[in-house]
Amino acid sequence: MSNPIAQNRAHHEREIARIRDNPDLSAGAKNRKIQEAHERASAEHRRLVAEASSASRAAVREAERRVLGIPYPENARPHERAFIAMSYRDARGRAERAASDAQNPDALADLLGGAESAGDELQAVAAYHVATVGGRRDVADAYLGERPAARAHWEGYVEARGADAGSAPVRALLGTAAEQVPPARPPELSPGRAAS
Repeated sequence: MSNPIAQNRAHHEREIARIRDNPDLSAGAKNRKIQEAHERASAEHRRLVAEASSASRAAVREAERRVLGIPYPENARPHERAFIAMSYRDARGRAERAASDAQNPDALADLLGGAESAGDELQAVAAYHVATVGGRRDVADAYLGERPAARAHWEGYVEARGADAGSAPVRALLGTAAEQVPPARPPELSPGRAAS
């Protein structure tokens, strides 16, 4: 059981059992210790859930950046990056105009095809980004067809967004929905039950 939330719950159950089984404690002392243990386990549960949620959001942001980011060469200098960014914005504008062309619904696919034929990778990327954001899977899949690295980034993005039951790192941290259940409130803490 490597899921921290499930581990916390199991630890809580063992701690409550040890307190209940301790013959040296009065009923009132047991109730106080059980209350303290439950509060600690509940606080830890909230912390673990918040940590997992933060990790999930970070995974989505990173995957989105890989899918929709401007593809700079690894060793690009700042002035080269600025030039590439300007060229990308121009290409993105052409792709957005093509995507919104009501007269020619194939304009975005045509733009992608023309960019690939001309070897204009930046225009092809811009068309892919517009297709991805606009839900044009036919165009996006055409771009991904011969680009296994880009397809891997797309699949990672889909997984991180939860379309595939959550990303692997988040599933490892959170586990299944049943494993996310907070520590059970011991019956000794039920309202109306007085300490003996």
